[in-house]
Amino acid sequence: MQKKDLETIKQVFDKFGVDFVLVYGAVLGHHRDGDFIPHDDDVDLAVIDPIDLKTRKAIGWALYDLGFEPQDILFNVFGRMEPSEIGYNGDEETGIIVCKRNFNFTIFFFKQEFCGIHGQEMVCIPKLGALKLISSPVRFYAAMDKIKIGKHRYFVPTPVEKYLEFTYKDWKDRDGRDHGETYQIMHGDKQMLDIEGKNEATIMK
Repeated sequence: MQKKDLETIKQVFDKFGVDFVLVYGAVLGHHRDGDFIPHDDDVDLAVIDPIDLKTRKAIGWALYDLGFEPQDILFNVFGRMEPSEIGYNGDEETGIIVCKRNFNFTIFFFKQEFCGIHGQEMVCIPKLGALKLISSPVRFYAAMDKIKIGKHRYFVPTPVEKYLEFTYKDWKDRDGRDHGETYQIMHGDKQMLDIEGKNEATIMK
């Protein structure tokens, strides 16, 4: 079901002339295991090119019209947890689409900024005023490879094993963490996360 929904998402992005990159668990599973990770709860994609807000919104609505409903996720916006909206959440620089049809998909729209720890980074802020959610060094997107899933080929960060090592440390360990660290944890800002789990994002109960 991931493959079928991924093909539909690719058709939508192709219609608007926008590329996306497979990231996080989708890359880990296909490089390490040759398939999606069975227990992974979503497929992560990323847009790294600058796209105008109108196109971002149009992609989000096109996916919604094809049956991709918003996931039940809350984002920390100025200290309050706000639900994800239909389609694209964010502004003209960075945002997110968190949607589900047969499977959950998280589509990060990255912007570049400088980090004193990692240098130039791709960063995703899911909504206006929200905490930074996720980031990844720009160097992994300078020249990308492709992997084949079903009938199509998809971009992946390179060098892929260096990317996986940065993201997961011991990425060969099948019992290890399958999600990359969120921005605050990666950058040592654990004090910004409260003890009740009111962090960057949480599943709506």
